[in-house]
Amino acid sequence: MPAGVMEHPIVRFTNELMRLTNDLDQATAAEFVSHVYKAGYEEGRAWEPASDFDE
Repeated sequence: MPAGVMEHPIVRFTNELMRLTNDLDQATAAEFVSHVYKAGYEEGRAWEPASDFDE
């Protein structure tokens, strides 16, 4: 990867999960990481403070 270019978190977490486990292929690891990433994103959005325009 070129210097200064950041890896997407899903790619980074998938690669890390595959380094930590020996029994997951890339597709399975990516599916798991994507599910967890999406759930975390949605949970974080649920906790965002309401804006002044939401009244």
